[in-house]
Amino acid sequence: MSALLEFEHIIEVNDLTNPDLIALSREVLWQGLVYRASYPDHFNPALSCTLEPDADDRFVRYIEVGEVQLRDEVTLVPMQEIVTLIDGRTQAMHAESITAIEEPEPGRLFVRFRYRRDAIVVEGGLNANDYLKEAYRQQDRDAIVTIREMAANKQLTVNSGH
Repeated sequence: MSALLEFEHIIEVNDLTNPDLIALSREVLWQGLVYRASYPDHFNPALSCTLEPDADDRFVRYIEVGEVQLRDEVTLVPMQEIVTLIDGRTQAMHAESITAIEEPEPGRLFVRFRYRRDAIVVEGGLNANDYLKEAYRQQDRDAIVTIREMAANKQLTVNSGH
């Protein structure tokens, strides 16, 4: 078994001390996160994605990155978390993620991103995993900005899908 890279980070979505920042409701944030899970190519144009419905709380997505296609199982725990799994026993790599909404006090929303995936081993001392972690962090920050823009443009509704 190869080495695993495990890390997490958290993004504050609603800063209640900043009156210039429009607060998102938990429902709208959830819809944005589900949209990102369903259409990751909207958030990262380097990807191509197709969906295979499974159940109300599950679906399979096929993500193409260049010549590589990955089968991702996505499980939704409504209004709480999204779990993704690329099973390394049957695919080129193993990767898991959990995207969880946290609300330590009413209206104060955070999203915690947890990642566990095959580490990248590069000869010669370069730590590619640090670059990978920063890429995940930046994509997650960008995703929250996009979700906020979608909410401001009324592109997210409380009852849209999942």
